[in-house]
Amino acid sequence: MTVRRDLARLDSEGVLQRVHGGATAPRPRFSKRVGVMVEAKSAIARKVAELIVSGDTVGLDSGTSCRAVAAELAPRDDLLIVTNSIQAAVEFQYSRSSVIVLGGMLTSEATLVSGDLVEKRRQLQLNKLVLGCGGLTALDGISYFDVAETEVRRSLLGQSDTVIMAADHTKLGQRKGVVLDRIDVLDVLVTDKEPDRDLRNELLSAGVEIVVTG
Repeated sequence: MTVRRDLARLDSEGVLQRVHGGATAPRPRFSKRVGVMVEAKSAIARKVAELIVSGDTVGLDSGTSCRAVAAELAPRDDLLIVTNSIQAAVEFQYSRSSVIVLGGMLTSEATLVSGDLVEKRRQLQLNKLVLGCGGLTALDGISYFDVAETEVRRSLLGQSDTVIMAADHTKLGQRKGVVLDRIDVLDVLVTDKEPDRDLRNELLSAGVEIVVTG
């Protein structure tokens, strides 16, 4: 109980972030991350947008890379967007495309998690799901910082025809505390630099298309 109290206190002070079974380094705030790797994320977002065709129902993950994708897609009028990210949804405020925002409890990332729309998620069929990530490795697969957000991703993953990951090169070779799945659930990786040899070989062996913007 003492350890749990100490973890809770350190979590509230931003020293660490609690995850199932322990703790991990805290995720930098969205407002700080949004100004990092701006050009790379914009280039990645443009490539991702090229993969989205008229009439697609598109799931959009949270995070700064996916918000950049939202900004690229917002001028279009031929899409249905599904997201639990308020940051991504706001980009479509004046868009003629339709947006479904999945409900739940508001997090510090301006995402909505653990809500009462689980059944609605199951009813949604996504043509494309665009994921960001905290880390991507050949051994551990796709990982993130937060358990509840990752459960939303997991529920959408099972309803998606094509899964696209938008991740700048700083995420490649990194592992965070919460694993979503192996890399073979991806269909496309869009990034700004070539992955290292081991990760590249694993991705290609898993049938993942690698699109490099740089």
